Amino acid sequence: MGGVGTAGSANIGKKYAMFEAIHGSAPRMIKEGRGKYADPASMLRASVMLLSHIGKQAEADKLERALDICMYEEKKIHITGREDGCTCEEFGKYVMETLSSL
Repeated sequence: MGGVGTAGSANIGKKYAMFEAIHGSAPRMIKEGRGKYADPASMLRASVMLLSHIGKQAEADKLERALDICMYEEKKIHITGREDGCTCEEFGKYVMETLSSL
């Protein structure tokens, strides 16, 4: 999968469901001043699960496809969690541009 920064998480009950980044809010990165380099892929993968859960499967599939293109196929930019990689914002824009072209 690529590590904890790329996996989404879901807690689904009978009445409520919660979707989040498997790594939480990356508090260590914030403490170290690297918050803008946090990998948004985990939250976006959780969003795929949320969309599927609420019956928006076409949207979930489209977002998942955009993520796969950005993370595994094209890989135009890379998240490293440090200054030698792109920022969370840059990666988010890359995913959105890819999503809009699908």
